[in-house]
Amino acid sequence: MTTGFRAVCASIVLAALPVQAWPVEPIKIIAAFNLTGGASVLDAPSYDGAVLAVEQINGAGGVLGRPLELVPVDTESKPDSVATKVEAALAASPDAVAGIGYSYSTETLPAGEVFQAHGLPFVSPGATDPAIPPEVGDFLFYAAYGDDVQAAAMAAFARGQLKLDRVAVWVDESRDYTRTVGRDFAQSFEALGGEIVLTETDTGATGFGAFVNKLGSSESTAQAAYLASSPDEAPAVIGAVRAAGIAMPLLSGDGWDADTVVALSKEDALGGIYFTTHRFLGVDTPEMKAFVAAYAARFGADPPNAFAPLGYDTVGLLADAIRRAQSVEPAAIRDALAATRDYPGVVGVIGYAPGVRVPKKAVAVIAVDNGVQTLRWVAPAE
Repeated sequence: MTTGFRAVCASIVLAALPVQAWPVEPIKIIAAFNLTGGASVLDAPSYDGAVLAVEQINGAGGVLGRPLELVPVDTESKPDSVATKVEAALAASPDAVAGIGYSYSTETLPAGEVFQAHGLPFVSPGATDPAIPPEVGDFLFYAAYGDDVQAAAMAAFARGQLKLDRVAVWVDESRDYTRTVGRDFAQSFEALGGEIVLTETDTGATGFGAFVNKLGSSESTAQAAYLASSPDEAPAVIGAVRAAGIAMPLLSGDGWDADTVVALSKEDALGGIYFTTHRFLGVDTPEMKAFVAAYAARFGADPPNAFAPLGYDTVGLLADAIRRAQSVEPAAIRDALAATRDYPGVVGVIGYAPGVRVPKKAVAVIAVDNGVQTLRWVAPAE
């Protein structure tokens, strides 16, 4: 995991110098992520992707003749600390012009509110609750699709390809993401003619055993279960279902795009694991191949999940907006972001409809079997 920023390209004299050695002031961007704790499974790769993008951009001469500089903020997987730590970071860097951060909607809400109050653009690489940007205001943007879109994609896959008629749903109510994606899946599945035969909610996974008992009972008619959990809970909830001997497909959202889920699949022979995510890392496009190679060269390992290229795309999107605005004035950057229609990201094209700050993007459905991820379907962008 990286903890700071340094320009590394020697092909351009200025880019070969550390940020502080450039003859101009850097363009500072607050980078708020959960770099430690349970939520770091998604946030740490996203931050590393952002670092890689900054280094590459500076290696090509920076933006408007100035280097980008990330100011990292670790909120340690403690949502209650987000507002305080982000406020402190802005106070310590009053010349910051924007912010990026978070793969989770729960942290994105308070962070977005702070940036909105300061009149600074904030772009979340991985938050997916589509209700948050309109709630926060016009300075908050997403680089990822909304939960309504990924939930609809999984519902369509479940009905059309897995041929499922009856599904049980469990939702962790403690996070905005899990609450939203679980609700949206149930609505989409029913809209396609499916039936939700069991619904349970909990705060965290403390009461998950009660759901497992009902799911495995002789009265249960469920053919599969959609488990709206965070990545740190995934091993516990998947493990509990399989330990009970319940053989059925287990479905979820992008929170399962984590190494822990892949590892569990090596011992899973009871029905398969499926999740939606932003992009299959094995997709054979020039952009993805170049990103994976650059990430591996920089960090010594392949990107662990799709949140790494999302962090990379977020910095690229913000840099593109600054270039088009020809200004580092926050309102001008906001306006340029809002005018984005077809930014060519590694994870797909990013564009915003007028008045909407959540992009419409394709959704990948991944199957995990014996430690191997396979792309099963791509739901096209609407």
